Amino acid sequence: MKYIRSQKTLLILMFFIKYGLSINAQNVSANIGLDTLSTDRNQIINLWKNYLKSNPDELTNNPNWLESDKLKYKSYDLLKSEGFLNPSLYYFQLDNKILSISRHEEDYIIKSMFFDRESLDVYAITNIVATKFKSQYYLTNYQPTLVKDWKTKVVGNITYHYFPNYSFNELKAKEANEYLLKICSVFSLKPEKINYFICADCENVFKIKGFDYVLSMGNIKECGFYDKYNNIIYATALSGENNQHEITHIINNYFPNANELLLAGISAYYGGENAYSAKSLIYSIKIVDEYLKKHSEIDLNKPNDFWQLGQETNPQYVIGALLCDMAIERGGIEMLKSFFNNSKTDEDMLLFIENNLNVKRGELDTVLRKKIHEISKSNKFDNARIK
Repeated sequence: MKYIRSQKTLLILMFFIKYGLSINAQNVSANIGLDTLSTDRNQIINLWKNYLKSNPDELTNNPNWLESDKLKYKSYDLLKSEGFLNPSLYYFQLDNKILSISRHEEDYIIKSMFFDRESLDVYAITNIVATKFKSQYYLTNYQPTLVKDWKTKVVGNITYHYFPNYSFNELKAKEANEYLLKICSVFSLKPEKINYFICADCENVFKIKGFDYVLSMGNIKECGFYDKYNNIIYATALSGENNQHEITHIINNYFPNANELLLAGISAYYGGENAYSAKSLIYSIKIVDEYLKKHSEIDLNKPNDFWQLGQETNPQYVIGALLCDMAIERGGIEMLKSFFNNSKTDEDMLLFIENNLNVKRGELDTVLRKKIHEISKSNKFDNARIK
């Protein structure tokens, strides 16, 4: 496994493997100073313990969670599906320390820390709400508490939620809806309804999803995420109403056999000025070109192995985008869809490239390097436009 979205979104399994985290039976405890004698807090502690020990990474009808959330969301716990950690925070059964249980109006907010008991590394500090319904406590998301004073505006298929001081751009919202309809038309999909949160910055994006802290937080200035289960986009004020990169991800669920490299690539390919981290694709291509000139040892015959370059860009987006472009050049959108449908593993992807894109084994490195250099030299890349 590897980073697919690098500094922006992590394929976090690689991180855990790299630093030696083992999957253990989960231990849930209360931090020193927490009132465990209070009847309400004691019930909430047991509720949280029971939830964490009941495989929350799975999409099941968990009895510890509020029923109204289950009707509203496919993945009712937004910490499971928030779009940054993949697999989710719950997958590795990290130890959990309950830091505080604070009263908020009629509810309680559970603030807890997920950590590795051996290294003591902290992976996340989260907020979940415990609310009482018919004399019993249930868990629910913290997000509604944070955005209750936000403004909402519906533009076509997109429902925008934005912080009170944000100056909403109606024109960009209409452009985003037009792009959504266009991408659905190109891939012959029924247009989806999307909830789109515009946050002040990356730190606020993470907070809206329920994190006080999550690993790598603070390393990036610009970010955006897509909750594929619930069709939720999280964006910053910098990318605004029309983050085409994230909107493009609506196609992901329709191509379960697509290689992650291609799904990352197509989001950059059609990402416009926000192909990666609020920069155009040509910007990243030029950086990758300069890097490849200095690193002949990198073998693009194994395209998924080149995932780390630096803070400025992510080579996976460039390589994935150009592989998508090669498919479109060869046979249009139908060829690209076929590529998506037949590239689950790296071997499947390489076999498709050889059989359908006319690139023999061992020649992909040369082809990609040449393509990257030519685009960089021309200083333009006009292919990535939806016809």
